[in-house]
Amino acid sequence: MAISNTQRKFIRRVHILPSLLTLGNFACGFFSVVFCLNALFFTTRAQVLEAARTAPPGTAVETFLGDPLSAAAGTASAQGRRSASGANARAASMLLWACVIVFGGMIFDMLDGKVARYLGAESAFGKELDSLADIVTFGLAPPVLVITQWIAVMPLGASWWGQVMIFGVVYAACAALRLARYNVYAAGADRNVFSGLPSPAAAGCVVTAVLLAEGDYAFVGAVCEWLSAATGGFIPTTQVKTRLLALFLLGIGLLMVTTVPFAHLANRYLTARRSFSLLILVVLYLALLWHEPRIILFVTFNGYLLIGLAGAARRAVKQGRRRDPGRS
Repeated sequence: MAISNTQRKFIRRVHILPSLLTLGNFACGFFSVVFCLNALFFTTRAQVLEAARTAPPGTAVETFLGDPLSAAAGTASAQGRRSASGANARAASMLLWACVIVFGGMIFDMLDGKVARYLGAESAFGKELDSLADIVTFGLAPPVLVITQWIAVMPLGASWWGQVMIFGVVYAACAALRLARYNVYAAGADRNVFSGLPSPAAAGCVVTAVLLAEGDYAFVGAVCEWLSAATGGFIPTTQVKTRLLALFLLGIGLLMVTTVPFAHLANRYLTARRSFSLLILVVLYLALLWHEPRIILFVTFNGYLLIGLAGAARRAVKQGRRRDPGRS
């Protein structure tokens, strides 16, 4: 396809600051995936070290380890346990950073549009670049996080491991469809309302669920034990969180391609002057966030999801009553 002189001139002249912010969003998504790969490496290392510690001498496990790992695993049993626990701790740290950096992508995603509008630098190029960055940070990184957590918990030889892969690709595909639809209808859409769950909010729901599942909370363990007992022990307690995360990932992905309206909080509440009491509430929220970030972030993103669904259900009920006035 030939490029006209006007198009060539337009491509050569781009707005630097908004583009850099958008590329910052893209970089956050990229590094989130890289941290997940590191977490998988340390998880595998811990599993191999643990297997070598318990395996009889001269087995295939020792041969597989090679010189560096076999030296660590061939020492005393206590040292082997320390090596495995250290690898597990590194894996948990990498997974934590993979989650946190997605929130950095959200900040970049919020700033690039604001800066572009403030500078009068909105363009078709910026819109397309923003969608490409969003598909990495909010469409690819969340399912990779869930898949990483799944591989770390589930048995390696499980025949149903592909379920999370299917759920992950459905989520990513729904994110791509959501962003493509937004690009088509953004010009005539209401800036205060999203049609369907926005991809940053969807990513926030998934990432905060992973953070909550990885946190050491007694109530999470009690819920998992209850659900495992409810299935008659068919699902082990250690696998309940992972299976729920996979199903949650699928549901969140499908919500992105619905037409359920969700409020645009930044445009609705943060762009105009508000009451002083709202400022006090924001300060209290930040204090709670500092004290217990995992729970507060989970409640924030998933509360936003539930409020949107509740509003849609209420509107559906009102419309049903208007169509059938005789029904009580």
